[in-house]
Amino acid sequence: MAGISILFDPYGRQARLFPGLLTIFPALLCALAWFPQLLSGLGSTLLTICSSCGLLYALSSLARTKGKQVEKRLLKTWGGWPTTLLLRHSNGDLESHTRQRYHAFLAKSAKLAFPDAGTEARDPAAADAIYASAVKWLKERTRSKEFALVEKENAQYGFRRNLQGMKSFGISLCMFALLLCLASVVFVAKVDWSSFHAHLGKTISTIIAEQPAQRWGALAVDILAVFAWLVVVNDEWVRQAGYQYAYALLACCDKLKITSANRSAGNSTKAA
Repeated sequence: MAGISILFDPYGRQARLFPGLLTIFPALLCALAWFPQLLSGLGSTLLTICSSCGLLYALSSLARTKGKQVEKRLLKTWGGWPTTLLLRHSNGDLESHTRQRYHAFLAKSAKLAFPDAGTEARDPAAADAIYASAVKWLKERTRSKEFALVEKENAQYGFRRNLQGMKSFGISLCMFALLLCLASVVFVAKVDWSSFHAHLGKTISTIIAEQPAQRWGALAVDILAVFAWLVVVNDEWVRQAGYQYAYALLACCDKLKITSANRSAGNSTKAA
């Protein structure tokens, strides 16, 4: 864990490393269930060497690359970044008075001329460019522990995006491990296959009893992983995280406004 802490910051661990590890975990668990000797001796040494040579970093880099590829497609589907969408006059997800408050703060603080609804409708691309610039200004001023919720939601979005990017690879790896394990169970089973149909129940019971519990447990995890990939990990799951991050980031306008007001009041008191 200490080595991982050196290689990855909190965001890197949650958003990049964890999706990569979750992708290979079911297959790795199946391998360890069949070859438990990998946990000790030479196997453990080889795993340590691979990790030291950048295996974990390469895995996290792959997850980020796949996630970025998915992100390009998602942005086209969504019509832009959630932060930009929420700042649009035409968007109804954010309450209008709250949007006006954010517009007023960002326009004054970032020194940008925010468009009204009519101007936005006439030139939406120009309006989006202003919103994007304002969001960039806001991001740079919320990179601290003081804005822990923003960091948390950002990492959550990165985690879901990168896991969605690894989806096809994860499903393929799980199915490969599942089929290989089932084939191995059948291959090593000490049963009379010539009388399989005649004694189906007895044959199945024999096969189940022959294999250690950890092997069946690993297969169960593999099946659950396939289910999770197919049902949980999807575009909507990523979109929800993207909007949660956008709401948290834009809400910092109020916090920054209060902080600026307090600083101004403090400076006035000192001057007096």
